[in-house]
Amino acid sequence: MKKMIVFILALSLIGLGAVQYRFLVIGLKVAKAQFDQQARQALQLVNLELYEENEMSLLLASVVTSDPGNLRVSLDTLIDASESFFRDYLKGKLLSQGLDIDFAFAITDEPGTRSFLQSPDFQAINSVSSYRIPLEGAIPQRCGCRLLLHLKARNVVNYLLLQLNYLTIPFLIFFFLIVSGIIWLIRFLEVQSRLDEIKNDFINNLTHELKTPVFTIGLTANMLEKTLKQGREHQYLEVIQHEVEGLKLQINKVLELASLEKSRQVMEKKKLDVQDTLKPAIEHFQLNLARQDGTFSYNSEATRTTAFIDPVHLSNALQNLLDNAVKYSPEDKAIAVRTFNRENNFCIAVRDNGIGISPSAQKKIFEKFFRVSQADLHIAKGFGIGLSYVREVARLHGGKVEVESEPGKGSTFTLSIPTIE
Repeated sequence: MKKMIVFILALSLIGLGAVQYRFLVIGLKVAKAQFDQQARQALQLVNLELYEENEMSLLLASVVTSDPGNLRVSLDTLIDASESFFRDYLKGKLLSQGLDIDFAFAITDEPGTRSFLQSPDFQAINSVSSYRIPLEGAIPQRCGCRLLLHLKARNVVNYLLLQLNYLTIPFLIFFFLIVSGIIWLIRFLEVQSRLDEIKNDFINNLTHELKTPVFTIGLTANMLEKTLKQGREHQYLEVIQHEVEGLKLQINKVLELASLEKSRQVMEKKKLDVQDTLKPAIEHFQLNLARQDGTFSYNSEATRTTAFIDPVHLSNALQNLLDNAVKYSPEDKAIAVRTFNRENNFCIAVRDNGIGISPSAQKKIFEKFFRVSQADLHIAKGFGIGLSYVREVARLHGGKVEVESEPGKGSTFTLSIPTIE
């Protein structure tokens, strides 16, 4: 069970990561398209402003024509100054479009074979975001040539990821929390598994230790019964025997439930007639109920009664239902047992005239260790394992157990298991 939970959690985590990765990829594509649009708009603004004669267009024209003109500086100085001025100029246009990113640029002839002005590292940059537009107006007219303005953006992916912090940061936070929760849950399950093993070992050891003195007391009581036939001593002996039988029953219930929890392979199923298999338990119960002046009825309506069953566990499950019927019934007990077929199932129903069970308690009645509160039943008996055992036996037989009850009007428990032809 623990491995299955870990597998499901790991699969869910992988699925969550895959979905979030897909969202991130889509977000990057959308952000990249927006980035491209903003970059092209910035270049268009540059082209529009350089179309007319102004300080920047004249400066760039001097570089392209290699003619400092009236500037009275060397060509190298002119190129260095132009590179710095034009970089700041481009940066301002990019910022006006909302792009605060590092970049490199170049102004070349239209084939791109000759560079007139460029950033020092322009050729070294291999960018996924490269743009170019033809320059028109004043500069080409001055040089009598066709020019291209190139722009390369650096670290575009990192820039876009920073812009998508509203996606990446929450994802990383929640992903970390989920991973931490899964690790904690796995450790918790390991601790619980060890505690369950310790608990089951303790219960097994305790119940086995109890069985020996109970058996000894029962054997001694049986020997005394042969010598004490009447009188008050005989009444005391009957009390001892009754309590010993009750204690045996509770010990066996604990052992049976622990054995089912310890291994799912404990069922020793055989092809048997279910009705004949359960008949001894019903007859034994009828005798015990007669001693308590209770009334009992048995109605056999089932015609398909063959199934693969574990006779011991199935008989014990029925015994639990019968014991509960007596336990929660008034002094004038009236218990009815009926067998019948429903679809391809053999069903045995145990009905009592007890105090009934509230709808809220019916939802939890088959949970292990659940006991109906005194507010619902006025009394609370047993350890809350009998019906849990019945449900487990039914499940391992491929069947189920159901309850129909109404407070003050008794209860009907129906155990059903699939039959075979």
